[in-house]
Amino acid sequence: MKIKLLQLLMLVFLSLIHCLVNVGASGQELFQPADDEIEYRSTTESTPFQLCLACKCCSTSNPTSCATMPCCFAIDCQLPNKPYGVCAFVPKSCSCTSCAV
Repeated sequence: MKIKLLQLLMLVFLSLIHCLVNVGASGQELFQPADDEIEYRSTTESTPFQLCLACKCCSTSNPTSCATMPCCFAIDCQLPNKPYGVCAFVPKSCSCTSCAV
């Protein structure tokens, strides 16, 4: 029962975000993942996958305008100013409903 309620709430949340993003796509604001959402992990944990999770996205035109949205996360092992073998779980796009593997 709790799982179905949680799934329903997540579906409502994602639908609301989808509606808000579609309004933004009609010429208002474009959002992108905020830089502070990077999570560093070792290379042993870097199996290829993508995941849709909540993250903070900020407007490209006004970086102080941010919102929590479902983001598509992926592992990135080619990070600037990081040594070889350091990978990060980074958001790739805002407002996902599912991420292709």
